[in-house]
Order: sequence, then structure tokens, then C-alpha cells
Amino acid sequence: MEKIKFEGYNISKRGNSWHLYIGTGLTGKPIRQSLNTYDKDVAIRRAREIYSELQAEYDTGMGKHSFQVNAEDFIATTNNPQHREYMNRCFIPYFGDKIGNKAKIKDINKLTNLDLIKYVEYRRTIMSSKTNKPVKPTTIIRENNTLRSFFNWCYTTGRINKQLKLPTIRSKENVYDENGNPVFEDLSGKRNAFTSEEVEKIFTTLLQEIKKEVNRHTKRRKLLLYYYISILYETGIRPVELRNLTWSHYQASFGEGGLFNEVYSRKQNNKRSIALSPRIVKMLNKLKARQKHFCELHGIEFNEDEINIISICNSNNETKHYEIKAVRELDNGFRRLLDRCNIAHTNTKVLYSYRHSYISALVQNETPTINIAKQCGTSVKMIEQYYDQSSHLANMSQLFLPARVQTA
Repeated sequence: MEKIKFEGYNISKRGNSWHLYIGTGLTGKPIRQSLNTYDKDVAIRRAREIYSELQAEYDTGMGKHSFQVNAEDFIATTNNPQHREYMNRCFIPYFGDKIGNKAKIKDINKLTNLDLIKYVEYRRTIMSSKTNKPVKPTTIIRENNTLRSFFNWCYTTGRINKQLKLPTIRSKENVYDENGNPVFEDLSGKRNAFTSEEVEKIFTTLLQEIKKEVNRHTKRRKLLLYYYISILYETGIRPVELRNLTWSHYQASFGEGGLFNEVYSRKQNNKRSIALSPRIVKMLNKLKARQKHFCELHGIEFNEDEINIISICNSNNETKHYEIKAVRELDNGFRRLLDRCNIAHTNTKVLYSYRHSYISALVQNETPTINIAKQCGTSVKMIEQYYDQSSHLANMSQLFLPARVQTA
């Protein structure tokens, strides 16, 4: 077998053709490739051209398989502003090798699950500019959802040949011990309910903004937020449960109001029905009519089994692209609304707080605890433990057993 060595690569003659061999020094993995010729001079020229092209790509990190090039292609195809922000702010600087030796990932096919774990470990070391403490896990989860979307896009477009599994991050809030180290603690039982004054201020402010809003996209999203928080406030349903409901779960007429049927609670691992007041039924009918009108206007099938109740109607008249899409993130808009209402809310007042407001109101109205528990998909013990039960003394006579007949 004839073999010729060059700096960084060599060629060898096998059978009726010359082959190129490049070691791991250039790309991090060996490359073997047929030059498709029997002529030595042609083989030498082709080998030199291939090696020079690869060397230029991997020296600049701008080859067709580089993270940065593919990330920029992904950004150009997505309409999600959060994806664009996180790719430019977090992932391109890290995986694109712009921060020294933190990561030299010049080929997305070389990325492994271990690289992604190392990225999360690195991300945890970056302090928040606002609190000067490590970022919360929920922030990293939102960022990683962008990275997951990017890799799914790379896989479906044939840019990588395997799916990558991102590390699991616990969705807990960050609190810190006396040494400043993060301690993961579930704050779900420590959310504060909204007062009646705060509830009124939030709804009034939002309705005024909807009335004045000119931009149709912003107006549409604020109107959906109004429907969203109204349903949360008047049913006690968990936000995640509501976002997962499709119109097939909605029954417009039942008793004096309506129902959400077969609402799945992952926390309790069961399904329940949720009572709806006539006001909420009227609001849901209006929301459904708006979505149906949008679908009819743009030739979209309104499938009640597939279209979520909390969905946004997206329209782009320039590209003639129209879709009705489930909304998975309204928290940011709600936090900004609380800021505009001058309501302090750091970690204690969130969308989930409407559930606490609802339960607290029912307890104060002396609604039987078992009814509250069934409506909200929780336990009687939890309600008795976390919600004020002192109002049960208001009707003390109801607690007395009938007098026994005295016998000798």
C-alpha cells in the first residue's frame, strides 16, 4: 500500500483509489474520505483542497457544522423573541467559543449530554445582575427550553444525527443559607393571597390598558391575560391545570353555571370537575366566540379536542401566516402588570396566588371545607392547616349537639 505523508494529513492508495486521512488534531475526530481518483497528482491536489477548506472552517469556528452558524440559522427561522434573546445572550457566547476556554464546541455533532450538564453548572455560577446571587432554577429552565427547541430543530432539519437530552432542573425557588449557598425550598405553600383592594386594582388597570391599547397583538395578549386571571380568581384552579384544558373540557350549562370536566391534577393524580359561575361562563363563551371567529376568518379548523382554552391568536398579514396557539407563559406579563399597579410581589404574589385568594374567600364565607377541597383538588387537612378557620365560631350554635332527653 502506497502512502504519502503531509503536515496534518496523509493520503494512501487502496485498491483502485486514493484515500485521505486526517487525524484528530484538526477537528477532534479522525476523518477518512475517498478521493475518487487513481491518479496521484489529482489525489494530492484534492486532498490539499479538502484539508485547506476544513482548516479554514475549524480555525474560524464558522464551518457549516459550527454551533454559531446553526444558531444564527435557527434565530432567523424563529418568531419567538425569547429564543432570540437566550441564544444571543447565553448559548452563542458559551458554545460559540467567545468566552475563552470555557467551551470549544465548533461542531454541533461533537456535543454530548455531558457538555450540556457542564453548561448548566457554569450557568449556576453567574450571579444575577439584580440580586448579586446565583440565578434561580426557574430562569435556567426557561433558558434551557430555548436550547431544547434549538436541538430539536437541528435534529428535524438533519443537522445533527441524534437527539440530545438536557439535564433535569428542579423547579424550586432559590433561597440561601447564612453562607450564601443556594438551598432549594418549595415555596408553593408560602404564596400570599391578593387582598380585595389589590384584586380590584389589577382588574381595573388591565381593563383600562386594554381599552387604550392600539397595537392589535399587545391588545390580544392583554385581553387573554384578563380572561386568564379572571378564571383563576373565580375558580381556584391551578394555572398549569387551566393552561392544559382544551375546549372539550368545557360545559357551558350545568346547574346555575357551568363546568370544567375531567380536569387532571398531576399533584393529586386524579381528575375532578370544577364549578363555574354564570359570570365566568359568559366570559368563556365570549372567548370561545373570538377564537372561532379568528379560525373562520383565516380558514383554520376549530377542533375542540386540540385547541386550548388559553390560546393566543397569532396573525402575520405580511407573510399570510395565521395560527391559534396554546400559551405556556403569561407570568412575565402579569409581573409587569403588578409593577404598574405598584404591588410588591417578589416571589410571594404570583398567578398561583389567585388560588389562595379564592380558597381564603370561601373559608371566610363558611363554605364547607369538603366542598372547597373537591373544587380545588386538594385535601381537607391542607385547608385546615394553612387557612384561617376562626370564622367557624361565628355560628357557634351550629356546633352544638341536640340536647339529650334526661332519664332517671
